[in-house]
Amino acid sequence: MPAGPGYPRAAVDGIHDLGGLHGFGAVRPEAGDPVFHAPWEGRTFGLVVTTGLAGLARGSVRPRIEAMPPADYLASAYYERWAFALERGLVDGGVLAAAEIDARVAAGGDDPTRSERTDEPMVALARGLLNRPGPTSGVPVAAAFSVGDRVTVRRMAPAAHHRCPRYVRGVTGTVARVAGGWPHPGDTEPEAVYTVRFALGDLWGADAEPGRLAIDLWERYLA
Repeated sequence: MPAGPGYPRAAVDGIHDLGGLHGFGAVRPEAGDPVFHAPWEGRTFGLVVTTGLAGLARGSVRPRIEAMPPADYLASAYYERWAFALERGLVDGGVLAAAEIDARVAAGGDDPTRSERTDEPMVALARGLLNRPGPTSGVPVAAAFSVGDRVTVRRMAPAAHHRCPRYVRGVTGTVARVAGGWPHPGDTEPEAVYTVRFALGDLWGADAEPGRLAIDLWERYLA
């Protein structure tokens, strides 16, 4: 998704792209992991959904998260990053002023009273969005590659928000699906997207678990 006009374009090659990096340990799912660990997390999720659908927040969530200072990003929980992105989007969209948010935080106090009737539309809207099936194919466009082609991800260092993880760059895989055309982040015209399958050993070496990883990639990433 493109960043909003005038919004600082952050590079995903910063600390915000942790996929495939060593030193952070294994991902260990929490037993009985709840959807939200605290009420404010659910509230943040609902606000991101509803403000986005209402067009109140400028840009999309991920580029705004990438604008977080690296130290703040690493020290923040998942939904704290969402809250940061929500505030930035509302300020950039002219809905709130940064001074208003700072004043509210400084004032402290309890949460404002919220009636069940006030919550119901937000909950219904969030559920409707999450349960709505999304498109699995883009619009018809010319495609340089076909199913079964061997393709190599270009080695690159994009300066703006993008969707190509570092750990697949320079690795060769096989086109498993031509997914039609979708606008690349920052663009408006659709470009061919492919589902490419990679052997895990090619990504992470001989000690990787057996198996394959499928990832969707824009044509400009491939050669």
